[in-house]
Parts: sequence; structure tokens; C-alpha cells
Amino acid sequence: MLSAFQSALYQRLQAFELDDPNHEFGFTRHLMKNNGWTLTYAQRAIAEYKKFAFLTVVANHQVVPSDQVDQVWHAHVLLTQSYWEEFCPKVLGKKLHHHPARGGRAERAEFHRLYAQTIASYRQFFGAPPIDLWSPPDVRFGAELKMQRISLNDHWVIPKRIPPLKIAQSWSILAIGVGLMLIYSGAAHGAMPEQATGNTAANLYWTILFGAVILGLSLRYVIQSPSQQPHKPQLDNYQTAYLAGGDSRAVELAITNLVHQGYLRPNVRNRTFAIEKQLAPEAPSLEQQVMKQVHQTPSFKDLRQASQYQTNFLRRSLEQEKLLMTGWAAFMGSSFVWFIPMTLLSGILLAVTCSGLGIQSLYVDGAICTAAWLSIGIVTLCCCSSSGRTRWGDRVLGQIQEQHNAYDLTQRFALYGYTALSGGALDDLKQMVAAEAQENTAGGCGCGC
Repeated sequence: MLSAFQSALYQRLQAFELDDPNHEFGFTRHLMKNNGWTLTYAQRAIAEYKKFAFLTVVANHQVVPSDQVDQVWHAHVLLTQSYWEEFCPKVLGKKLHHHPARGGRAERAEFHRLYAQTIASYRQFFGAPPIDLWSPPDVRFGAELKMQRISLNDHWVIPKRIPPLKIAQSWSILAIGVGLMLIYSGAAHGAMPEQATGNTAANLYWTILFGAVILGLSLRYVIQSPSQQPHKPQLDNYQTAYLAGGDSRAVELAITNLVHQGYLRPNVRNRTFAIEKQLAPEAPSLEQQVMKQVHQTPSFKDLRQASQYQTNFLRRSLEQEKLLMTGWAAFMGSSFVWFIPMTLLSGILLAVTCSGLGIQSLYVDGAICTAAWLSIGIVTLCCCSSSGRTRWGDRVLGQIQEQHNAYDLTQRFALYGYTALSGGALDDLKQMVAAEAQENTAGGCGCGC
């Protein structure tokens, strides 16, 4: 419930117009042009800017804007007469200066703290902030800091990330692929009517491969059952981490939580951890296991080894909820993947051998053998499921990703791993992860060679 002062302030902000009716281009269109925003998005960003301005007056702490709100603020400050002669004195009743960041680890950590407070204050007055205009901290102080203006006349803008295909799109691609196979088979049959043996071999070859695709997709559907359950399970963060990234993600979440809560202090130079305080007895099992392991070896590389921790209780709980595949289905989904290179390589070698012999009697037999070998690889590839999740597990995980609290570090890490780290000691932890990855990419050479 807003007080009389707060209500009056909010009404003044809502009544304040940033677009000058005498200007043809206007403030909103300026934002659209400079940022590549749609009209609706620019209008929403302006609305969030007014909420931010409201918080700068009523919150009892320094308020940190999102990147989108900051873009609106920058543009408004440039309208000096509107900003300094109308907005600040007549609407806000105070001067609102925009100070550039000085940089450095300490200030970065402070901005993270203040941004978290800003989100909390926003929730107090306006409810949950829109995620597309108030990014999570790891995005706000990560990817969004690397943005820069470019000339579209001189550069092509190509996204690095390809959006994931929807199920309908995947089936469309499969249908197109099968159609091309059949067209090729029919063309081969009509192009050489005099070569009956060759035509028979081609037809058998493509028929076997087409059958392998159908069989593989059917098996995949069976092993990933069920697709629905009567009740959606309520998972804790460690169960969510295991569902999203396996036992390694769950262990890494425990390490991250201990660093975030101040129990462990990372040393980037040595890639080790120092114990800052003792863990409470009622702490989660994995966190207790990690702390016990730190006493034996503080090395980050050793602590990340999931094999030395007891995580079966997490897997069993997810299997009971039908979120993970079990038994022969899990074996089909994971172990068979190792046979793919062997089957494909064998098929290629067999095809080359038969082709090199050039014996007509072996043409049909060779094609059939090649197709049989390749079909094993196709079935194997269709059944492969590196996540080990059932369709129900994929569905539950997707719902958690859509509905999770984007400003909760623990939930973000459980879903997305180390990309969610940002701020203070978590920046140090992220540097350790990057150093480990760089060392592994270089083949484990510690001298930088």
C-alpha cells in the first residue's frame, strides 16, 4: 500500500511525457533506432524507467538500473532541459545524477549487492519484474556489459546461438530428409532401367535405412516413457541440478553454495579453497561431503570429481518420480552411443571394399551389408539420450526453467551451471572454472604451451 507521498510521486511519473509532440522523430523512436527495439518494447522500457525513478526516491538504498532502463536513462539525461528543468525538480523533487562506474572487483561486488536490493525493492512495490527488461545478475553484469553499437551499413549481425528446434520443426526436418532419400532412390531406379541388379540393390539399401530410422525413433519413444504423470513433483535445488546436468552439476552446486554463503574462499592463483567458517550440522548432505573433502584436498580440480561423492540418493529420488530413465532404457540411451563410430566406420569401409572389388555378384550383397551396418548406427543415434531424462523429465525441467526465480543464484546455477556465476567471490570461482577449461583445452599443459 503506497503512502500519500508515494502515490503522488507515482502519479506525477505516470503523467510525465518524454515524447515532445513538437518533435517529429521523438524520444521513443530515438530509443527504437539506437537500440533496435520495437515500439512496444521501447514503451515498456520507458515504463520501467519511471518505476526505477520512483525507487530512487522511496528506496532506502542506492538503486541500480537494468541495462534496458539504463539506456532510457542515458537518452533522457541528454535531453538536458527536460531532465534538469522539468523531470528532476518538478517530478522527482530531487537531483538524480548518473555516475559512471570506476571499475574494479570491489565496486563490481557492490553493484551486485545493490542490484539485488533493487530487485527486492521492485518486488515490494510492483511485484515480479519482467525478466526481459530486468535481466538476472549474471546477464546484467556479464553479457550485457559486452554490448556495443555497430553500423548496420558496414556489418552483418549474425547470432552466435542457434535457437533450439521445436519438436514440430525436428519432425519436419526428418520428414524432408526421408523424402530426399526416397526421391534419390526413385531417381536412381529411373535413371538406369537396364541395370536391374543395381536398382534392386539401391532399393534394398534405402529401404533398410528408412526402416532403421523408423525403428530408432520408435525405440527412442519407448525408452523415454512416460511423457505424463498425474502430479508434478516438487524438486529441491539439488534434485533440479541433477536433473539438468547430472551428478557433476549437483556437486558443483554444493561448491558454489559454500562459496556464496562464505564457508569457502576461492584462491584463483592456486585454484584452491580455504575454509572461512564451519558448516552447520543441518546443512545439505552434499555440502557436508564437500567440506569434508576440502579438509583432505583443497584443490578445485579434485573437489569437482563427482565420483568421490554419494549422489545416488538424488538419482533414486528422480527415478521414483519417473524423471530419469532406468534399467535397459537407460542402457539403450547412454551405453550404445559408443557403438556409433564403430558402426559408421565399418559401413564405410565395407562400402569402399565392395566398390573396389567391382564384382557384380557382390553388388547387392555389399549394399545390403553396408545398409545393415549403417542401420545399426542410425538406430543407435536415434536412441542416444545423453541427458538420461524421460519425456516427463524433459517436460518438468522445461517448466522449471520457465517458472524459476531468475534472481535466485542457487536456482540459476542448478539450471545453467557456471554461466550463472557473477559477482564478488563468485567471479573468482568463475575464473577458476575458466582456467581449468583452458588447461583442459591445451591438453593439460601448465606452462601455456
